[in-house]
Amino acid sequence: MSNFLLIILVLFSAFAALPPARAGEALSSRKYMTGDWGGARGRLADWGLGVTAEYSADILGNPVGGFRKRVDYAGLLNLYLDFDLEKIFGIKRTSLIVSGYWASGWSLSERAIGNYFTVAGDFNGNSAGLYQFFLRTSFWNEKMVIAAGRIGVGDDFATTNAMGIYVNDAFNPGPISLAYNLPAFLSNPFAAFGIRIDIRPVETFYLAVGVYNASPGTAKNPRFDGHIDFGFGDGAILIAEAGFTPGGDKEMGDGYRAGIYYDTGKFGDLAVDGKSETGNYGFYALAEQMVYEESMDGGQGLTLWASGTLAPDEKINTFPYFLSGGMLYEGLIPGRDEDVAAFGAAYGILSSDIEGQDFEIALEWTYVYQLYPWLALQPDVQWIINPGATGDTPDALVAGVQISLGL
Repeated sequence: MSNFLLIILVLFSAFAALPPARAGEALSSRKYMTGDWGGARGRLADWGLGVTAEYSADILGNPVGGFRKRVDYAGLLNLYLDFDLEKIFGIKRTSLIVSGYWASGWSLSERAIGNYFTVAGDFNGNSAGLYQFFLRTSFWNEKMVIAAGRIGVGDDFATTNAMGIYVNDAFNPGPISLAYNLPAFLSNPFAAFGIRIDIRPVETFYLAVGVYNASPGTAKNPRFDGHIDFGFGDGAILIAEAGFTPGGDKEMGDGYRAGIYYDTGKFGDLAVDGKSETGNYGFYALAEQMVYEESMDGGQGLTLWASGTLAPDEKINTFPYFLSGGMLYEGLIPGRDEDVAAFGAAYGILSSDIEGQDFEIALEWTYVYQLYPWLALQPDVQWIINPGATGDTPDALVAGVQISLGL
């Protein structure tokens, strides 16, 4: 856990070196751990530069099951720079987003369980590099938004607010089957060149389309070496999604989404070495519905959600069928309106062309304890059924905590 301790030391050393909080800026009321930097953060925003950082760490162990017992740490630090080009250069309704990442730690799934549905969603290897680099502009009173540059398809498509609560990668940020079937279906902290267009003619309906680089190796992020790939190379992901969102902009709002994709690249046959097919397609659908609301203006209550993916060609898709769903309650405990209690279940059926493997299931129980606006502690329990889909590894109980900081 040396990387974890090093990161915590760096973060809290930086915090201690900051100017004292302004009068009335109590630690518990800050939006960010580091506050307003003595007013500097606010002045930068007035000039057109928004600076934010987020750090998340998973500390998980498997006291039961798997092929060995371990406790592992995985962490992810993101730094975001949002340049308001209207304030800086007078380019109306346009911004430039640049972000980087530092990933550290180890994968408990790889080192102790051998399952597909990664138990620590914060695990992204041990590296640092460029994440996003894109321009975003809007037209027609923001009813049409266009983004172009280095962006992650999985950050924009096939995801809902409810799914972002969970620790297991099967749920967060979206159905994990899409990333297994399409290696270039990237999400934080990985991205590739893409163009996305969102059209929302009315508040409750939208249509989004995008095209993203799907060439082999796109997941290898630049290590700040000055080289950024802005091409499509040998393949592209074409994707379209339509959604009905009667919940509007609420954090846990109602929403129904469906999408279709086509990847023009080459995919290896799962049963025959050296054989490949050109092109891969599939479908997905997601639903999120608040079924009980404590009050009309509070936002607390019970939300149900579900997702499903279908990738018909079993010769090249690891998970041709995948289902997930769950429930979450915001403000379950009286007086804890910002906390979220959640349960989720994921079921993936592997391709019949993969010999000796059939299905894997992940169950997760989690509770987000919002200690401060900038600090959340999230106790988490998972039960992994049929790890690796072979029947050879005992079902695993996973328990631990996720720590989330807004810096």
